[in-house]
Amino acid sequence: MTGTTQKLGRFNGLWTVFKKEVVDNLRDRRTLTTIAASVIISPLILIGFLWFAEKTVKEETDPVSAEAFQLPVIGAELAPNLMNWLRQNNIEILDPPTDPEAVIKSGERRVVMVIKPNFVDAFKSGRTAPVLLIHDSSVSGLERLGLTTVQRALGSYGSQIAQLRLVARGISPDVVQPIQINMSDVATPESRNAEIVGMMPYLIIMFIMAGGMYLAIDSTAGEREKGSLESLLTLPVPRKDILLAKLLATSFFSAVTLLFMLISLSLFMQNAPVDAFNFNFTTKKLLHIFFTSLPFVFVASSMLILLASFTKSYKEAQSYLSFVMLIPTMPLMLLMFLSPEASMANMWVPSLSQALIIVETIKGEMIPWHLTALSMSVSLLVAAIFSTIAIKLYQRERILG
Repeated sequence: MTGTTQKLGRFNGLWTVFKKEVVDNLRDRRTLTTIAASVIISPLILIGFLWFAEKTVKEETDPVSAEAFQLPVIGAELAPNLMNWLRQNNIEILDPPTDPEAVIKSGERRVVMVIKPNFVDAFKSGRTAPVLLIHDSSVSGLERLGLTTVQRALGSYGSQIAQLRLVARGISPDVVQPIQINMSDVATPESRNAEIVGMMPYLIIMFIMAGGMYLAIDSTAGEREKGSLESLLTLPVPRKDILLAKLLATSFFSAVTLLFMLISLSLFMQNAPVDAFNFNFTTKKLLHIFFTSLPFVFVASSMLILLASFTKSYKEAQSYLSFVMLIPTMPLMLLMFLSPEASMANMWVPSLSQALIIVETIKGEMIPWHLTALSMSVSLLVAAIFSTIAIKLYQRERILG
């Protein structure tokens, strides 16, 4: 009976500290601002990026609405048929510049075409006619679309001329095309937007960290700085329970931020004014992402509590934790450059494993249960290690500074 009473007393003490931290944090405007940002700002950022990307790509690539690509040509009079073909492919022929390399380096033009005098003789004799494209390979993204447009137009023109030459010699064009390649795309509409889907784990991980950061700072370094930590530790509650209550309160706000963000993303993505990107963010996917991300919520909260416990003031903790929040996002860089797959080698890394689960879930391709279990187990183990170290730290008197 005495043991049961002690357990109830410990639970009541833990619950009292937990409730105190939650109520105090709800009065903090920074907490409400973080939750509001997760619900409103992050989806708006994502949808704004999608809308801008779709609008820009349409303006550059749509043959109906896109402006003609301006291409300066040196020696345009040597190939009038080729110039007509380029104009039909939405390419405007401009007068040649005095220094073609200079206009490319300055960014004034993306591509300059040079047709040399030997082009005419080679073309008439049925040989390969040389064309030089001057460009800057260091540019990327939409700046390369101009070069791609010109290359595609030249390739189609050359292909037609080659077929006409074969027909003139009584040879079927099929002779030089022994294999016909047909494409069958099995990707889901969601997985075709891999670049955009890869942004979501970054946003989710960042807001999980941000959701509990202010409470982690205020309940450790903040209370030490205000002098309230000493009076809290004098309560008839084990210091272990006090630390666990702070950890649970921090995890609670991180989880709430995660849940609200997922709901907001679901609503925004299903009603986004973006035609090129198709997302089916169902309730089942949302709940799967939420529950499989909960272990990382404990990792983030325990790490923030532990690191904030080493600092002496609120500003010091804020400076350190703002930098530490970037650490879990570093493995996510792999999603942008290497596109790793879910495997035993990747699922033991917290944040990366959750990111892989998020990406595959949004695509509609569930990760095998044993890999999901590995991700959740390792994350919970890491959270337990951080929590144990923090508990040991709270057992010492030096925690009071």
